[in-house]
Amino acid sequence: MGNHWGNYMSGNEEPVPPEKIPKIRLETLTDGIFAIAMTLLVLSLEVPTLPANPTPPVINEYIINTLLPQIGIYIISFAILGGFWLNHHIFYAMKHTDLALNWLNIFWLMSIAIVPFSTSLMSNYGQYQFAEIIFASNMLVIGVLYYNIWHYAFKNEMIYEPVIPYARMIQRSNLLLPLMSLVAIGISFIIPVGTILIFILIPALLNIHIFVKKRRGAVNN
Repeated sequence: MGNHWGNYMSGNEEPVPPEKIPKIRLETLTDGIFAIAMTLLVLSLEVPTLPANPTPPVINEYIINTLLPQIGIYIISFAILGGFWLNHHIFYAMKHTDLALNWLNIFWLMSIAIVPFSTSLMSNYGQYQFAEIIFASNMLVIGVLYYNIWHYAFKNEMIYEPVIPYARMIQRSNLLLPLMSLVAIGISFIIPVGTILIFILIPALLNIHIFVKKRRGAVNN
C-alpha cells in the first residue's frame, strides 16, 4: 500500500517521489481557521455582572481589575494571531506542498484554534501561574510547529529558487516565538504576571521582522 509521507519502496524496489499537492486548498483552510479563531477571541471579553445600582468605586474597580486586563489580553492575542497570519504568507515562497506538509500545517492550525481558549484562561485567571503556563505552552507549540513547517519545505526542496538564499535566515527567525515562550514559562515561576509582559513584545517583534524582510526585498530588487 502506498505511503504518501515520503519516499518509499514500491513492489519493484524503485523509489516513488512524494505526491505534489497544490497550495490553494491549504491556504484556503488556513485563512478560514484564522478568521474563526480571531473572531472567537472576543468571547474572552465578559459582560460584567454588577450589583444593582453600582457605585462609581465598584465600577472603577471592575474596569481596572477585570475589564482592562481582559481587553489587554484580547489585543495581544489578536495581534499575535495577525502576525502569524501575515507570516504564513511564506507559503508564497513554496512551489507546492505534500501530504506530510499539509499534516504539519493542520496540527499547526489546531494549535492556532486553541488560542481563544488559552486567551480566555489568561483573561479570567491571569493572576495564577497555571493560566500563564497554558497560554505560553500554546504559543510554544505554535512556534515549534511553524518552525518545522518551513524546515520541512526547505529540506524537501519545495522553496522557489530566488528564496533559497534567505531560507536559513527565515528559519532562524522562526525560532523567536519558541524561545520567547520558553522564557515566558520560566519567568512565570519568578514574576506572577511576567508571562504577559513577554508576549507584549511578540506582536511588535513579528511586525518589525515582516517590515525588515520587505525592506530587504525592496533593496535587493
